[in-house]
Amino acid sequence: MEAHRSDAVSDQTTRPTIELDHHGADYRDRWQEISDGNVVSCPVAHTAAYGGTWVVSGYVPVVEALRDHSVFSSFQDHTDPSGPMRGTSNPPIAYLNVPQELDPPLHTVYRRLLNGPLSPEQSRRREPFIRQVTAACLDRFTEQGQADLVTELTNPVPAIVTLGILGMPLADWERYAGPIHLLTYSPPGSPTWTEAMTAVGEMMAMLGALVVARRAEPADDLVSVLATATGDDGELLPLDHVISTAGLVVAGGVDTTTALVSHALHWLHRNPAERARLIADPALLPSAVDEFLRVLAPVQFMSRTATRDVELGGQRIAAGERVMLAFAAANRDPAAFDRPAEMRLDRSPNRHVAFGSGVHRCVGAHLAKVEAVVMVEEILRRIPDYVVDEHAARRYPSIGAINGYIGMPATFTRSPAVGATFPVSA
Repeated sequence: MEAHRSDAVSDQTTRPTIELDHHGADYRDRWQEISDGNVVSCPVAHTAAYGGTWVVSGYVPVVEALRDHSVFSSFQDHTDPSGPMRGTSNPPIAYLNVPQELDPPLHTVYRRLLNGPLSPEQSRRREPFIRQVTAACLDRFTEQGQADLVTELTNPVPAIVTLGILGMPLADWERYAGPIHLLTYSPPGSPTWTEAMTAVGEMMAMLGALVVARRAEPADDLVSVLATATGDDGELLPLDHVISTAGLVVAGGVDTTTALVSHALHWLHRNPAERARLIADPALLPSAVDEFLRVLAPVQFMSRTATRDVELGGQRIAAGERVMLAFAAANRDPAAFDRPAEMRLDRSPNRHVAFGSGVHRCVGAHLAKVEAVVMVEEILRRIPDYVVDEHAARRYPSIGAINGYIGMPATFTRSPAVGATFPVSA
C-alpha cells in the first residue's frame, strides 16, 4: 500500500479532532473503550496532546503508514531537537534509538545484523535454554505455594534470555531490567521518569564498556557481532550507534514479553475454561499467543513524521506533522477482525499489527513468541491452579509505551521443584 500525494496541507479548521492523552490514567483504565470509539468514528484524527499529533486507529491506514517508511519516517534528528523529525516515541526519547529511529538504507545495515541471531530458526533453537531458565525460576517458588508472577517469573525470564543472547552476565539481569521497566511505566516529566533516565544512562554506560571490550576481543555473542560489524565503506560502524543497537535489544527483550505474558496469565486467571482448554491442548498455545498479542496489546503506539504532504485515511496530513499509529486500536478494527473484542485462542488467520509491519516490524517478534509459549506452557503444567490476587496486582500507571504489570501476587497448590539450575550462559 502506498500513501497518496496531497497538494493541500492539513486544514486545521475542518480536520477531525479528539482528546487523547495516551500517558494518562483515563486512557490506561479505558483504552479498549477509547480505541473502539476512535476506530469507528475517528480512524484518523488529530489531538493537541504533546505538541499535536495525528492519531491513526483504523487497521488499513495504520498498515499503510507502517509499510511506507519513505513518507512516514521513523527518523529522529538529534542534531536539531526543535525540528520535525522526532522519532518513534511521543514525546520523543532524548537518546539515540538505533536502528528503530533510522530509515533505509542506513536502517538496513543494522537490521541485517539482528535478523540472523533473532530469526525464526534461531529463536526455535533457543527453546531449551528458555525452558531451562523458566524451570529454574519456577523452582524458586513452587514449593511455597505463592509468588509474584511478575517479579519472580515474567520479569527475569525474558531479561535473562536477552542477556544470554547478547553475551552479557546472566546474573546482571536486574541491573538492566529495572531501569527499563521504570522508564517504560513512568509518565514523561514525572520524578520517576527523571530517576529512570539517570538509571538508563548508567545502564548504557555499562553496555558501552562491554561493546568496547568486545570490539577489542570478540566472543561468540551478539554484542561481538555488533561491535565488529562494518558498513558498506568497510569501516567499523560508529560506536554510539552500536551501543544504541545493543541497548534497543535489551529494552525490547526485557519489557514487551514481560507485559505480554503477565497480561495473558491475568486473562487466563479470569477465564478458567480457556485455561483448562490450553492445559488440555498445549498445541493451541502458538495461536493463543498471537491472540493475546492482538487483544491485550502490550505495545499500543508508535509514532512517525510525515516527510511530505500526504492523504491517509481520507485526511490531509502536512509535511512535518507527527503521526501516532495506534496498534491497539487497529487490532480491534471490525473491518479487519471478526468480533474483534472477543478473545479466540484459535483465531486464524490473525494478521495483527502488535509487532508493527514493514521494514520496522519488531525484530524480536519470533523470540518473543517462543518465550511466551514456553512460559505459559510451563506455568500451566506446574502451577495450573494459580489464583491471582486482583487487589494486590499492580498495573503500570501509564501505558503510553507498554501495557504492563509491576506486580501480580498469586497463590497455588504447592508442588515440588524439578531440580532445574540456572544456566551459566546461553
